[in-house]
Amino acid sequence: MWKAFGEWKSSLKDMFGDILTPELEAKVKHNRAIVEYCDDPEAFEKLAGHSIDLMVTTEKINEFRQRYSHIRVYHGCRPIDVQSYYEKGLLLCDMNALVDRFREIFLSGDYPELTEEILQKSIKEAAPYSVGRDGESCLHIDDRFLVEYCGHYLIYGSEYLSGLINHLPIENAKKDQYLFALREIGKPTFLEINLPNTTEYIEDGIIYQIIQEMLTGWTFCLAHSRTESCLFDCTFTLNKPLLPKHICSHYHPRKITDTGYKIYDAETGEYEDVA
Repeated sequence: MWKAFGEWKSSLKDMFGDILTPELEAKVKHNRAIVEYCDDPEAFEKLAGHSIDLMVTTEKINEFRQRYSHIRVYHGCRPIDVQSYYEKGLLLCDMNALVDRFREIFLSGDYPELTEEILQKSIKEAAPYSVGRDGESCLHIDDRFLVEYCGHYLIYGSEYLSGLINHLPIENAKKDQYLFALREIGKPTFLEINLPNTTEYIEDGIIYQIIQEMLTGWTFCLAHSRTESCLFDCTFTLNKPLLPKHICSHYHPRKITDTGYKIYDAETGEYEDVA
């Protein structure tokens, strides 16, 4: 689990035992003032005398795969029935199915001002922002990052559905009403997933990024006596469905940051005043 520094600290030291020595640990702690950022390699490279780019070789990537059979990742969603994931697994985005879902919710007669013609205009307007997303599904290594910066997945469910609303050729006040309707369906949910650490699911480039972040995170956590890692923006894109056996558990986050840094309370369905 990425956010638990203590869970991967020793493994990283084993991988780079010739560099991450007790002497370097003491040096990092003594020079904490220069370790300002958790994702900046400069402090590590200055203190260790090694380039992170040169340290993360193909051999280290292969060793990482051998050490970890899977990587704990998260999928943010707003399902009506979370048990369906345990039965069917994680399916890929199907935009045609989502358009049908839009029709089911908004063209059912409850919103007579919305028509198929208006929906088709929205589909056309939203198209440039949806390129490449059909037939994919995204996972993230850090649930905290999703809560802080990508809360719309949890608050509204499908990004494409909320995108169709935002591109409707109507006034914004009405759009807010339709977005509210999405917030009335399902419940914000994180799926906790053990993603197989194989090239079938995770490219070498992602492993390279993770090891780099581990090295800079190691430096920052040591320097500032942290037990929890810093936020990490690392996305895994699936191009094939994930079997149910890989879904471990789920939970429902309560406080979620929405667009514009408003705080949404999933228990009350209201927004907190952050002023």
